[in-house]
Amino acid sequence: MNEDIYVESFSGANDSLKIQAAIDYARNNNGKTVKLGNRNYLITAPIVIKQGVKLVFDYGTQFIVEGNFRVLEIQQNASLEGAYIAINDPAFNSEVIYLNGKYKYYNTWHRTQIRDINIVNWYSSHKGIGLSLFSGGAGHEISFVHFENIKIAGMKIGLKLVANQPSTGMAWINANRFLSLSLDDCIEMITMTSSSTIPYEISGNQFINLQIQPTSITTRIMKVTGQFNYFDGMIWDVSAIPHNGPVIELTNDSMDTTLNTPSVPNNRIIDNGQRNKVNL
Repeated sequence: MNEDIYVESFSGANDSLKIQAAIDYARNNNGKTVKLGNRNYLITAPIVIKQGVKLVFDYGTQFIVEGNFRVLEIQQNASLEGAYIAINDPAFNSEVIYLNGKYKYYNTWHRTQIRDINIVNWYSSHKGIGLSLFSGGAGHEISFVHFENIKIAGMKIGLKLVANQPSTGMAWINANRFLSLSLDDCIEMITMTSSSTIPYEISGNQFINLQIQPTSITTRIMKVTGQFNYFDGMIWDVSAIPHNGPVIELTNDSMDTTLNTPSVPNNRIIDNGQRNKVNL
């Protein structure tokens, strides 16, 4: 039977275990959607959204995170919708939402989506990573994943993408869409680490309708690697950043980047790559 699963129907020693029990049940019993109650959940341990399961927040649902651990790991063909996640511990220094290419998110018929998300560090300790994507093994891939309407505030890094060289084969983070991403009061907003192309690359990703608000703790807006990545949006108050150097770095591992951020003066952008198109 394919039916909705309600977290409040499950028991557990704490909210994290209760939610995980509902997800595990859904995975094992063909119930594809897990719905949270309209209340606060105290999250004290990691939660894994299993393959084929969608976790849905009610409008009044909040995760209050206490401790230092990866909050949500999302497997292939799993989805997260409507999440409000508040970091309520100054010791937190981990990923809030994490995707690992070992699960091989690929092909357009898979339905992995992360949408309508708020991540905020209540302590403004500026630690941790809001959204983290990693690929580092043979055939590890994050591709054709849809990220939409994600707001991240008060973290060390808002969005981090890393493709490491595997011992054999290839690893990549390619062909993903980031639509309406808002980043506020982070030390670094977007960071990418990879080679310019195979065997380990971050390429062909689209960042559309960006809204980025730096503050006095911000040191960098963007570090870009890979090829054919596209960035379009608004970056506010660059003058609030307390240094006069570049805030956007197109590294020597960047190629054919399109950067459309006209509010950033060209003297705050450094382009060490090849054939990049900057504010044309």
